[in-house]
Amino acid sequence: MSVSTILGSEVFWTAVGAIATVVGAVAILLGISQLRFEAWLKAQEIWTTREFTDARGRIFARLDSHNHDWTTEEEVEALQVCRKMDEFAGLIPYLPKRTALRIWGVPFAKAWLVLAAVVDRERAKTGWPDKWHAFERLGRSALRRHPEVRKGTHS
Repeated sequence: MSVSTILGSEVFWTAVGAIATVVGAVAILLGISQLRFEAWLKAQEIWTTREFTDARGRIFARLDSHNHDWTTEEEVEALQVCRKMDEFAGLIPYLPKRTALRIWGVPFAKAWLVLAAVVDRERAKTGWPDKWHAFERLGRSALRRHPEVRKGTHS
C-alpha cells in the first residue's frame, strides 16, 4: 500500500481526526485540573496572608459584641477584609464549591454575619449595588449551611 493510497483513504483521516479529538479532550481536562490547582493555591495564599488573618480575627471578635458602633479604624479594616473576602469568593467557581464550603464555610458565614452591614453601607456610599457580590453570595450560602453561626453556637 502506497503513502498516497493511505493519505487518500477516508479511514485514515477518520482515525487521525479521532486521535486529534482524544488528544484535545485530554489537553482540556489537564487544563481544567491545572486551573483548579492554581485557584486552590491562590485561595490558600489569600486566606493565610498574615494581615488578612489578623484582620479577620479582629472582625470575628465582634461576633460577641457586634452591637457597638464601628470606629473609623475598624471600618477601614472591615473594608479591607470585605475586599479580600470578595477576591477569595471570586475563586470559588474554579474550586469544588462543596469542598470550599466544608473548609471555609464557617469563617465565611461568620464574616458575612459581621460584615453585611459594612457591605450595605459601602454599597450605599459608592452607589454600586453589586459591590462585593461574590462575598455576599458565598457568605449567605455559608450561613444557610451553618445556621449555628447565626445562633452563636459555633466557635
